[in-house]
Amino acid sequence: MRHVVVALSAWVLVLVQPAWAASQADARLVVQNALIFTMADGQQTPFVGHLAVGADGRILEVGAGAGTNLAPGARHVDAAGMWMLPGFVSAHSHLWQSAFSGIASDQNLEGWIEQLYGQEAPRLGAGDLYALTQRGGLHHLAHGVTTVFNLTFTGADKTGTVDRCQLRGALDAGVRVVHGFNIRKISDQWTVDDARARTAQFLQWAALQPEHERYLGTAIAGAGAYYDAPEQARAEAQFMREFRLMNQQHYLESPAGSPAERARYASMQRAGLIGPDLIFGHFIHTTPEILADAVRAGASMTWNPLSNGRLGSGTADVVRYREQGLRIGMGLDGEASADRADPFANMRAGLYQIRAMYRSASVLSPYDVLRMHTVGSAEVLHLQDRVGSLSVGKYADFLLLDPREFTPYKEPYAALVFAAGVEHIRAVYVGGQLVTAPSSRADMLLQARGRVAC
Repeated sequence: MRHVVVALSAWVLVLVQPAWAASQADARLVVQNALIFTMADGQQTPFVGHLAVGADGRILEVGAGAGTNLAPGARHVDAAGMWMLPGFVSAHSHLWQSAFSGIASDQNLEGWIEQLYGQEAPRLGAGDLYALTQRGGLHHLAHGVTTVFNLTFTGADKTGTVDRCQLRGALDAGVRVVHGFNIRKISDQWTVDDARARTAQFLQWAALQPEHERYLGTAIAGAGAYYDAPEQARAEAQFMREFRLMNQQHYLESPAGSPAERARYASMQRAGLIGPDLIFGHFIHTTPEILADAVRAGASMTWNPLSNGRLGSGTADVVRYREQGLRIGMGLDGEASADRADPFANMRAGLYQIRAMYRSASVLSPYDVLRMHTVGSAEVLHLQDRVGSLSVGKYADFLLLDPREFTPYKEPYAALVFAAGVEHIRAVYVGGQLVTAPSSRADMLLQARGRVAC
């Protein structure tokens, strides 16, 4: 199989966009001899090749061949025998839940919420949330996830401290992050003006953080679908326009709660929430009418199969959604409901659930779910120009994986999704910088920085 891939790689050279001639002096890293899964559109066949990273942490060149004569002053990594793929993108995560694996193990969503949000979360202070978020970010990185949409916990805080601490926790972990910001429930005691001032204050602070390449922006962690009164949805839609923010709503996750949420869809429409900047988190128990309208409006969804299976929430019919034209990304959700920040387990769980639901092994492929967890998730987050595939100009976020345990194999994508796991990861790079390797992973997962600069 290795020789077949090399033979096929000649035509791959036509598909890549070399920038080396003009930029080789800027290269700081060249990774050579890996079997590369770029996940770029039109480039589905893996090839043995090289990837060059510029001083700005972006990809200068990716192509077939060893690239042995390129940039002699750069650091060269011989990755012979390794597989290279883009860092995974989790379009729906709760990093702060990193200490709650196994909680409410026999409960559906409502009982789980009561234990986690009713009993455990109210005890957490800003410093706790910083440490837990950093820990969750480190778990994601160690398991190959380099970009995260992080849905945060606000609790009773009105000052913005818990949001600052959770953004700092994610950035200090080293992951790229979209910060999910809760504007709080609109009421007589918390007005739209209160929420606007708190949102503006946080956005101003966040823009000053030095990790501007890893802070990918803020989005609303929406709650408009939870309330019959329209004020919440109106305020969120207003802030989306005013501050140019996306919005991810937990929507149609629970069988018990979905009838009421479906009834609120028209109110969300009238408020102006439904559009290309809205992401539906979970989106399991929809209707043909809601699905068709969401597609027409350009909305998208995140699929969280580990969490959905564990909580007994159901299986999102992503085959039908794709046929209708809905954009789909994948998320790891939280370690309180998925129990592991594990993209390989997430892909397998989703693929198996769908095949079982359709009683067909051909209805969804390994390549399909890998794309959803990389460039598909980037598209949902409007980040496809920066992350999700190994393409010239994008951030050099990638992992190296050792396939020897599942070699020989029949088809590389099938082997990658069916047989590979986090235990096969040998290195994770963010912006061309090594952030985790086997020798450091144990220390990384136990890391706790005492400072809380938020």
